[in-house]
Amino acid sequence: MQRNEANTDIAVDVSGRQLARNTALNLVGRIVPLLVAVVAMPYVIRHLGPDRFGLLALAWMVVGYFSLFDLGIGPATTKFVAELFGKGEIEKLPELVWTALASQTCFGLLAGFLLALATPLLVDRLLKIPAGLHSQAHLMFLILAAALPVDFATGSMQGVLAASQRFDLLNALTIPASSLNYLLPVGALALGFGLPAIVLFLVLARAASLAVLVVLCVRLYPALRARVRFDPRLVRSLLSFGGWVAVSGVLAPILINFEKFAVATLLSVGALTYYIPCYTMISKVAILPAALATSLFPAFSYCGAKEGGSHLLQKLSVNPIKYILLLMAPATIMFFLFGNDILRIWLGADFSRRGATIFKILALVFFIHAFAYVPLASVNGLGHPEWKAKLDLVEGPLFMALCWILTLRMGLEGAALAKLAITAVDVVCLFVLSKKLVGFSFRDLTPSPLIKSFAVACIPVLGGLPLVIAAIPLSVEISVFAVSLAFYALATWKVALDDEDRLIVSGSLHRLMARKGI
Repeated sequence: MQRNEANTDIAVDVSGRQLARNTALNLVGRIVPLLVAVVAMPYVIRHLGPDRFGLLALAWMVVGYFSLFDLGIGPATTKFVAELFGKGEIEKLPELVWTALASQTCFGLLAGFLLALATPLLVDRLLKIPAGLHSQAHLMFLILAAALPVDFATGSMQGVLAASQRFDLLNALTIPASSLNYLLPVGALALGFGLPAIVLFLVLARAASLAVLVVLCVRLYPALRARVRFDPRLVRSLLSFGGWVAVSGVLAPILINFEKFAVATLLSVGALTYYIPCYTMISKVAILPAALATSLFPAFSYCGAKEGGSHLLQKLSVNPIKYILLLMAPATIMFFLFGNDILRIWLGADFSRRGATIFKILALVFFIHAFAYVPLASVNGLGHPEWKAKLDLVEGPLFMALCWILTLRMGLEGAALAKLAITAVDVVCLFVLSKKLVGFSFRDLTPSPLIKSFAVACIPVLGGLPLVIAAIPLSVEISVFAVSLAFYALATWKVALDDEDRLIVSGSLHRLMARKGI
């Protein structure tokens, strides 16, 4: 990001190099806390015990539902700040940022007040909490209620850094903050603290993270320190955009989880045993397109507001599709070819026999879903979150009806096929909506680079055909597929990537080796 001498014009870097760097940073920001959780979770579960750990997990789930009261102001802040940068109107930044922060804090106070009021009902009546843990549960929920204003305000300040593509600073803060969610309970338990104290430590850590965020934003934009202003008129704009984002947030659990409810209702709760592990493993591949979309959303907002930014919008709409195709194809084909073996080694022969087909269908689901992130980022970034919300309102009942029918007729495979069908419909509709905004033709989605990328993506498929046709040992299958991936990597470098792409990759490798002293 660059400033001119007057400090009133900001040029945000949305080049392919910067977006690739931000995607890598966002990916690390998701993976590192996940690895910390994998290491820390067994210790926490063992020392808390199943009842207390279940209570802690349940409490965070309840808080997650109350977070809907933020009404999408965090994403709205990201969008409007990015638009100010695109228009060169940095002088309006203080009013927007402080208004968003104050609004989020107020909504957080409201949500916290409601959670505090609901605590007796939740603990004593609705939730099946062991009698011996009622007092701890009351105290824990009250502490979490007090923390909601901090959580809400954090969303707005993170939006400021995201809007300026400063994902280096954002991840430098969020990685340790997210990791502390798992490390603090370990330390607290080792020192003999109980469950309420653990929650209090987590809340204090989040408050410290918010304070650091505010300091970073103020240092990055000194105008924020010079003028602290609240503009009530901006609240309406923030709510107009963020409200639709919140609607999508309310509807999302239906599209994400309804097939699990259908399986438990129409088949049995035990049948979920063969569905949820497959879903959980396959869903991890979504971390990559999600990392890309995090930087695409503010980039679309910036380019949409920038004078003469239409050519940048075209590039933002087409190039990421190539990258998603090239990165997702090998993983999807691996899951499809080795699904039986993965499940057999991981969960046993019986699970492999009953879950292999579901595993392969879900691999296709998440492959198709990966392409939804680009048009969704454009639709939201260019100011039409209501389109996605209304699309969800239509798709929700269709998905529920289709899922109910297919699950009744086909069992677990029917539930997975319903998920595949609604995902395909959603992706196609999002591309149609994005086309209206960006103005690209669907012919723009089949230029030479994308055709080459698709051809390259077929290499692992061709390499995997012998594995499907012939009954050969697993070690030979892996060897053949590894050779196929080697050819795929070479063809990607030589054919699918252009000069700019190769420069980005080679530059990233050089910087990485320089840091390692190689």
